[in-house]
Amino acid sequence: MFTEPRDVDTTDVARLLERHWGLRELTLEYAPVGFGSYHWRCVDGDGSRYFVSADDLRAAHHGSATADAVAATLDRAFRTAVALRNDAGLEFVVAPILADDGRVLHRLGERYVLRVEPFIEGVTADEGEYRSPAERGRVATALGRLHAASGRVPAGLPRRDDLTIPSRTELDRALNDLDWPWGAGPFGEPTRSLLRSGAAELRQRLRDFDVAADRTLSAPEAWVVTHGEPHRANVVIGADGGVHLVDWDTVLFAPRERDLRVVLDDDGTGWDEYTAEAGNVGLRHEVLDLYREGWDLAEISIYVSQFRAPHDQSQDTLVAWEALNEFLP
Repeated sequence: MFTEPRDVDTTDVARLLERHWGLRELTLEYAPVGFGSYHWRCVDGDGSRYFVSADDLRAAHHGSATADAVAATLDRAFRTAVALRNDAGLEFVVAPILADDGRVLHRLGERYVLRVEPFIEGVTADEGEYRSPAERGRVATALGRLHAASGRVPAGLPRRDDLTIPSRTELDRALNDLDWPWGAGPFGEPTRSLLRSGAAELRQRLRDFDVAADRTLSAPEAWVVTHGEPHRANVVIGADGGVHLVDWDTVLFAPRERDLRVVLDDDGTGWDEYTAEAGNVGLRHEVLDLYREGWDLAEISIYVSQFRAPHDQSQDTLVAWEALNEFLP
């Protein structure tokens, strides 16, 4: 997130890091990066560097789930990342550093959970499309290794994708509440106006998605452990040119197309690199389209839910408003 959370005191963050990870004499610098979690660059007394993140258990993209349920979901996701790195031997997985008690997360008040990851020296980019065949190939190779390692993750640890749209319930409610003002914040009424103009088309898109999702759920093709969002902003290219995948909160057991829809272009660039690692597997273009549409619908649902709830104008909400306009032109 671009704006530091007002209700988090970095003194409390430092105390939690000392109590559970043994990090002392800390310097914490807020890092305005990403869009979903809050991040700090951390240096401890001996000069070791870490990347500290706080996940908001009440964020709009969690829908109506309770804070405890969200915390449990995140715990499974990040323990899956640890298993991928430690048990499956995937060195490109940037997984949390275990706390002294073996946990991957610790609560920071009632609203947040804290995690610590190694600081990766390298460069990343925005969420745009990959800009060269070489970029796609490198990430496709990593995804091939990830999917091929699915059997080395403890059975039942990663959650299974149910192909539902986060915050779908809130979006359905919004579509049935377009005749009354949305006065919870500065973007409420503009969002209602935007949604009203495209309501019929959006309802049809949701119906079409449900049909395609049911068809995919009943198909016989094997599923794999997927990252979920392997776009450019979640890829760090290290000083040695190696690929590092970060942000494993969306990891799920799902069709391989969930990841490949991000990396492959319309010409299939990256497919050869992927199959060199994943083996002789097939690619279902209709499932690629399903996940691409699901992503767009999820973004719409999240932003609409955010702007129907109390909110202020900030850099984060301005970015969210611009994004919503891209998904609902």
